[in-house]
Amino acid sequence: MKALIVEDEELVRELLASVVSREFEFNYVKEASDGESAWGLFQIEKFDFVVLDLMLPKLDGLSLARRILQVAPDVRILALSSECDDYTIREVTRSGILGFVHKQEMSLETLFTAFNDVSAGEIYYSANAQKIIAGMWKDPDAYYKVLSDRELQVLRLIAQGHDHVSAGEILGISEFTIRRHKHNVMKRLNISDEASLVRFAFEKGVVKSKGGLDWTAVSHKKQSL
Repeated sequence: MKALIVEDEELVRELLASVVSREFEFNYVKEASDGESAWGLFQIEKFDFVVLDLMLPKLDGLSLARRILQVAPDVRILALSSECDDYTIREVTRSGILGFVHKQEMSLETLFTAFNDVSAGEIYYSANAQKIIAGMWKDPDAYYKVLSDRELQVLRLIAQGHDHVSAGEILGISEFTIRRHKHNVMKRLNISDEASLVRFAFEKGVVKSKGGLDWTAVSHKKQSL
């Protein structure tokens, strides 16, 4: 079996590769330090098991996972991240990724269990992620349940600092429509000003503090209203 480890921190990458090669029946393990390099490797040769960090340079881990699963849906993917919030976990559960480990919980015991379960085709979420999933089910008014995909796109763009004109250009809709969507978002979330809206987006993980991440599958696609 063949495994691919994608992690930009060298020491963490070496640890992950060591655990995979020594403790599990993988006779071939390759490493990559960014998403684009990993995608290049995957196009040359197929892997059975992929461990990837979500916060990768050049191509983020979630986008990489989506690309891989589009061409090879049977690949078993385990995601690691220092981010463990509602938005991150929701996107992971929707992506086809089988497992997730919050890096704050990344003990050898946790890694061993996660590798064992996911490489066998089973689902694994570390304890912090399980708590978030439980909360997501319980909260009927969670933002991702009350906002449409378009409203979520507008929320993300506003929180990223785009004005109404540039947000409209990105989404291919009018400035007036952006204003209307923003008004609806604030009303649904019971938020009265834009500063609070931006703060909400960062607190929930809708916008990441590390730049370049755009995890919404439908994000920035021009859609009809």
